[in-house]
Amino acid sequence: MLVFNTQRLFAEINTLNMNKDLSLQDFLPYRLNNAAERISVALSRIYQTEFGINIAEWRVLAALHERRAVLAKDIVNYTHMDKVRVSRAIKSLEEKSFLQRQTSMTDSRAAELTLTRKGRELYRVVVPRALEWQNELLEPLSEIDRQELHRILNRLDSRVEEMARRKTVQKKSPSIE
Repeated sequence: MLVFNTQRLFAEINTLNMNKDLSLQDFLPYRLNNAAERISVALSRIYQTEFGINIAEWRVLAALHERRAVLAKDIVNYTHMDKVRVSRAIKSLEEKSFLQRQTSMTDSRAAELTLTRKGRELYRVVVPRALEWQNELLEPLSEIDRQELHRILNRLDSRVEEMARRKTVQKKSPSIE
């Protein structure tokens, strides 16, 4: 009969985990964040130089195009951007006449945001340029690779959502009695 000393086993596992070095270049959260940041910055040069908007303004513009009339908090939730960043982007887009605010019918304290005609026109001009840039970025990937990339990203998104819902907290060491 094989008997495990569970306390010793967990102690050895913890020792292995503590002795394991972490290389940022191999750490998936870092790699994904780094790639996303580099991609956003590179693409933002086009938004800024050709259209006079920044990353946050573009995301708000795109979110409003997709979602139509929404509240600022909806854009925060949809884009996963900080509410201060969204607020600044909204203010800037409003000053440039790309969006308008209208008091919400359901909550007089909130404002529904919609694109103006000028905002919809800007969106229609930016999208082909953004898609052209995206296609250039993805050029080295086959169609199968692109589909696989999207499938993997969707699975990771789902997993993060699942973990957040469960409020997963990884304990330093399991308690075994």
